[in-house]
Amino acid sequence: MTANTALESLVIDRGISAGDDYITIAPGAIRDVLLILREEGFTQLLFISCVDHLNRPDDRVPFTGGDQRPRFELIYEIRDNQRRSRLRVRVFLLEGEVRVQSVHDLYGPANWDERETWDLFGIEFEGHPDLTRILLPEDWVGHPLRRDFPVGGETVEFSEDHEEWQTSPAQA
Repeated sequence: MTANTALESLVIDRGISAGDDYITIAPGAIRDVLLILREEGFTQLLFISCVDHLNRPDDRVPFTGGDQRPRFELIYEIRDNQRRSRLRVRVFLLEGEVRVQSVHDLYGPANWDERETWDLFGIEFEGHPDLTRILLPEDWVGHPLRRDFPVGGETVEFSEDHEEWQTSPAQA
């Protein structure tokens, strides 16, 4: 990554995790940062993901002041194919402020990734053209990858066939 003063003024933290470079930015800077990085050669969005840090006791979740630690971590993995480098752009969100700007117009694949992240975690992407369910039924209530989503109690439709599908065929 080249030294860009506009970018550096928006970076809160940087480092290496599991061999990959990362930067941490404020939620309101996501479009500006990704636009700068795209102009610097990071033209491919590999994925957008989210981590729910509910009740995480360690210090890997940055404390930005106030009375609560950020709960959600949005991760944008981007790639510069010319220099063969990858970069993680991290954004931390407080529980009551789960909203960032959409980047679907900067990176085409973000359209689906933002819908998936909203569907499973409840992160809202302002300016997204169709922020609707993508994996779950339209009438689903809640976001199942949040750590406080109730687990269990859902009847599995094929559970009565368990013995049949768990048993190997005779000719195997």
